[in-house]
Amino acid sequence: MNKTVRIALAAFTLAALMTADTLVTMALVKRRENRAASAPAYSTVLDDPMARFRLEREQLRARQEAQLNDIIHADDGDEENAARARGQLLDMLDHARTESNLEGILQSRGFEEALVSVSDTAANVLIRGQTPTLGESAVILDLVMRETGLTGGNVKIIPVK
Repeated sequence: MNKTVRIALAAFTLAALMTADTLVTMALVKRRENRAASAPAYSTVLDDPMARFRLEREQLRARQEAQLNDIIHADDGDEENAARARGQLLDMLDHARTESNLEGILQSRGFEEALVSVSDTAANVLIRGQTPTLGESAVILDLVMRETGLTGGNVKIIPVK
């Protein structure tokens, strides 16, 4: 597959993941509003730290993708910079895919709201609700380590109220 097709496919997949991320965030906020009749309702995404983080992550990735595409398609013909930008774009897509996979698996394991942020050197897992038990933390840690290849010291599990 040639590089242009790979980059176009990566950009399309990243856009689809970001759109899915926004829809999931909005659905989670709406479900929490419906569920919490006696508690103060979150009327917007910006009132919820996890939803705000997810939205900011999506916006940052969109800006990074645009900048990398500008470098890739620049008229100056600097192939070395374009190759680096293509690599960074593919890495960004890989991180987004890993985050999405981990979030889906965590939700299927009973963590209603999980938000994962992955980089080359670290992963942060935000879990809404009570602090995970030692057993739950071990399951989360094992899953993240297997999916990312990171060591346990580079994975943080963060409970969010």
